[in-house]
Amino acid sequence: MFDLYYCITGDHDIRLVALAALVCLVSTASAVLLLRQARLSGLRGRAHWTIVAGVTTGLGIWTTHFVAMLGYDPGIVVGYDLARTVVSLVIAMALTTAGFFAAVQRRSRFRRAAAAVMVGGGIATMHYVGMSAVEFPGTFSWRTGYVALSLLFAVLPIYPALALTLDGGRFWRGAAAAGLMTLAIVLLHFTAMTALQVVPIPGDDVPGMLLSSGTMSVSLAAGAIGILLLTCAAVLVTRRTQAALRVQLDLALSNMHQGLCLFDRNERLILRNQRFLDLWNLAADDCAPGLTLRDVAFIAMRGRGATPRGDDWYARMHGMLSGSLASPDSGPVIAEIGEQLVLSIASRALPDGGWVSTFDDITERRRSEEKIAFLAMHDSLTGLPNRARFNLWLDFELERAERGGQRLAVIVMDLDGFKEINDTHGHAAGDALLAALAARLGTALGEGEVIARLGGDEFAAAKTFTSDAELEAFVTRLESCFADPFASRDSSFLVGASIGVAAWPADGGDRETILNNADLAMYRAKASIGKAATCYYQPGMDEAARGRRQLANDLRQAIDRDEFSLAYQPQHSLRDGALSGYEALLRWNHSARGWISPTEFIPVAEETGEIFRIGQWVLREACAEARRWPGDTKIAVNLSPVQLMQPDLAERVTEILLETGLSPSRLELEITESAIIGDKVRALQVLRRIKALGISIAMDDFGTGYSSLDTLHSFPFDKIKIDKSFVLGSGESPQARAIIRAVLALGQSLNVPVLAEGVESAAQLQMLESEGCDEVQGFYLGAPAGAPSKAIPQAA
Repeated sequence: MFDLYYCITGDHDIRLVALAALVCLVSTASAVLLLRQARLSGLRGRAHWTIVAGVTTGLGIWTTHFVAMLGYDPGIVVGYDLARTVVSLVIAMALTTAGFFAAVQRRSRFRRAAAAVMVGGGIATMHYVGMSAVEFPGTFSWRTGYVALSLLFAVLPIYPALALTLDGGRFWRGAAAAGLMTLAIVLLHFTAMTALQVVPIPGDDVPGMLLSSGTMSVSLAAGAIGILLLTCAAVLVTRRTQAALRVQLDLALSNMHQGLCLFDRNERLILRNQRFLDLWNLAADDCAPGLTLRDVAFIAMRGRGATPRGDDWYARMHGMLSGSLASPDSGPVIAEIGEQLVLSIASRALPDGGWVSTFDDITERRRSEEKIAFLAMHDSLTGLPNRARFNLWLDFELERAERGGQRLAVIVMDLDGFKEINDTHGHAAGDALLAALAARLGTALGEGEVIARLGGDEFAAAKTFTSDAELEAFVTRLESCFADPFASRDSSFLVGASIGVAAWPADGGDRETILNNADLAMYRAKASIGKAATCYYQPGMDEAARGRRQLANDLRQAIDRDEFSLAYQPQHSLRDGALSGYEALLRWNHSARGWISPTEFIPVAEETGEIFRIGQWVLREACAEARRWPGDTKIAVNLSPVQLMQPDLAERVTEILLETGLSPSRLELEITESAIIGDKVRALQVLRRIKALGISIAMDDFGTGYSSLDTLHSFPFDKIKIDKSFVLGSGESPQARAIIRAVLALGQSLNVPVLAEGVESAAQLQMLESEGCDEVQGFYLGAPAGAPSKAIPQAA
């Protein structure tokens, strides 16, 4: 170490040494600024700034070396070899630039260590090549230990210098980085000079292409000026860049959707954006940088109209502003500020001990989430709980009823005639009716009772109770909601409901069973007892429902299994006794149950929609069979009321006639008046389109159900069929005979033929003939039989 100290103080001019150190410090400071600029730039800009940093640092190393060499005076230096002097400069620039490129590209320890070796190697290589450029009459020898030490001094400080330069932007880190680079260059130089031993050789020749000390001084001055200019340029560019970044930061902060505030380690406000001020109702002057966290908390509370009281207000506000309540697992803090503001607050710690907090106004999102959550559990039209919410309520109340020894009733209500209101007055009127009904039902509820809309025109209610009287009173209150008409702008509606009741635990042990049994009771009320009726569940309903579901399932497969067939019953004219036609009657021979009556399976087919497939099959088979008959014998086929509601029924009938080749004039379609009553306008439109094809339309079962003269007046039927119940009762009932006479007289006055069904005796036939009936049909004249394809009798 004494040798190193003597080399600096004894062999060098200390003034030039100081100048060399200053030049070196300026160049390394420039390198720090330029490398940081490179780190912040894009790919192309990063390469440009890295090259400038490498050139500046290489020139600084070279200048430092030769300024120091000017201060070194062993007394025999003649000059400097031009070529090797230039090469030493190129080496310093090239290796330093390469090392900087390696350090800037990726932040890995290996690459940074490699960069330190390249930069340190460039410093060392430049020094020893530069020393070889010194020309004097003699030679140099080197002490190996000091040479090795100089190489370590060149490399080791560079690694932390690069880390301080590229891993932060604070001033002290940059100053430390520049100091370490300067230390590496200076230590290498003087350690290497200590390793130098000069051996004079008198009379040794010196080459001619030399740079004199004066020329070298000029070159070094130019180099120093170049470093100074590059440094000034670096400082200017850095300031401009920082100014541009500040503008960009201000623009970004002012346009952030979130509020933001930045505090240092001493809990002093460094930065806040306009959105933060807006969220807390603050002016810019109210919350200036430099305020303490306590000040900001106090001002923020005052901005929201709150007065700090108690001991915990600051703790709560500290938690909100710093996000200290948040954790990586729990996520942001959700803070409700009064009734009008909900904030999501997140914070992130900074390396220097401070933190940054963001404030996101989630008030509207919270309201939307609450609305979505409400709609997920409630009906949007009526506001009542929906099926999902009703099920949750039932689950909860079932557990409570079991613990408390109570019972639980479920009441299902289905409106009667609601479809007609929708079809006649429009869906808006239907929606208004449902909303009004929901309001009535809601006002009828007491404690421990609930009402829900399950969908469409179906409602459900539930109640915990201990006595049958409580349940009956509840059902009576619900029934009273349908007693008064529902008024609209232009009309009023009196709507009834079919109500089914089931109770836990007597009618089922779980929610699904209770709901299903209440449904069964409601359908029994609608189908068996009549409209606007209430039915309590009975065990037999479940068995009947299972049988009905099994029948519906078998119906879907009956056509594919070839279980259907048609029977044909003849129809005769009473004027001449001639055969006038046949009526096709559907029969079902079930593979397991045998023959099933149409009165049992036709209603099921209509409910499930299977009647459409079955009806088409019947019409196709009947038309194909009639096509084989000679002459103009007609075939009569019954149409279900459900089929009549098909908008494309006329097109389907046309397709079957074309497919089978049967003339439309030989087909007669029979309908009941009940098929028209449901939607009279639509039904009559469909019938008119069918009649326009040349097909006959007969009114079946006249005298029963909804029979009225208005229907006969609305549509020109081709035939009226008297129901067989009147013919069968004509022998004992004068009323039946009177109805037959009235219908026959009506037919004669309207010029519409009348056919009487159910003739089973000669007396009945004689009575009909004497009253002037046109046609007859019944077992007396011929029972339904198989297809009469070959021979058709011409007389009775």
